[in-house]
Amino acid sequence: MNWKAWFMLVRPFTLIAPFMAVIFGVLFQLAAYGEIQLFSQNFSMVLLAALAMASAQAVGQIMNQVEDVEIDRANGKDYRPIVSGEISEEKAQAAAMFFAIFSIIMGYAINVVYGSFMVILLMAGVFYNLEPFRLKRRLWLNTGSLAISRGLLPMPAAWSVFGSVGDATPWLLGSVIALWVMGWQNTKDINDIEGDKRYGIITPAVYHGIKTLTRIITAFSLLSFLLLAIYIKMNLIPAHLAALFILLMPTLWMIYKITKGDFSRITLENNELWAAFYLTLAGFYIVSAMIYLIKPYITLFG
Repeated sequence: MNWKAWFMLVRPFTLIAPFMAVIFGVLFQLAAYGEIQLFSQNFSMVLLAALAMASAQAVGQIMNQVEDVEIDRANGKDYRPIVSGEISEEKAQAAAMFFAIFSIIMGYAINVVYGSFMVILLMAGVFYNLEPFRLKRRLWLNTGSLAISRGLLPMPAAWSVFGSVGDATPWLLGSVIALWVMGWQNTKDINDIEGDKRYGIITPAVYHGIKTLTRIITAFSLLSFLLLAIYIKMNLIPAHLAALFILLMPTLWMIYKITKGDFSRITLENNELWAAFYLTLAGFYIVSAMIYLIKPYITLFG
């Protein structure tokens, strides 16, 4: 068995953010509730929750490749295992089914609310990739649907492992992340404009062109931090979440790179901005948790 091909099929780099969303989202919630000891006491459950979330993301990645074989060929993605013939479409579909079942079973084993989030995330993958929905073809519905599934929902989902999904904080923070994702999710399409255009995939990159898209991405990313500032000013979320403004640094670097038209590839898979998107996305969850974890020490020595 070609394990490298199967490894590439799930596009593991894209699974970092959802995995971290659960690990650090749970830490964030428990620290906020003053119940941080539950993390170590229930680490195996938290790990399973993180794997369930990552598996739901993997399903979407596999479905995308199954449905877009010809588009991937047109975009020069011959290294992808279905395009190269290393994995058949049938076997890829079986793998997607395995990950979907794993995600649902593990989700509901944790609790009904978390399991329901897994179902919603899996359905988002169906709506994005498959006819008659195929939101991937539809301008801004494509990016908007990903902003919801990858930006808005992961924090409330992680919060629901031990906390109440009715709390406002994870939803408000999720809305900030969703706006940021609405902009930067477009980086995945920058290298695919010609192939997408040929097959009628109307992404913002195809429709607007790089110059206009750069202004749109910049606006969305800066609006996300403006929304964060408004939430803090209105005392809707805790003031120490202002630490998230540290993520303006990679965001401004990304704005600089896209403004300069620098889409240098770092791997066969995609460009630097794509990698920075996923790492900074993970950063929202990491910083949110860490500022809560160190808050007692700041208070002690402050």
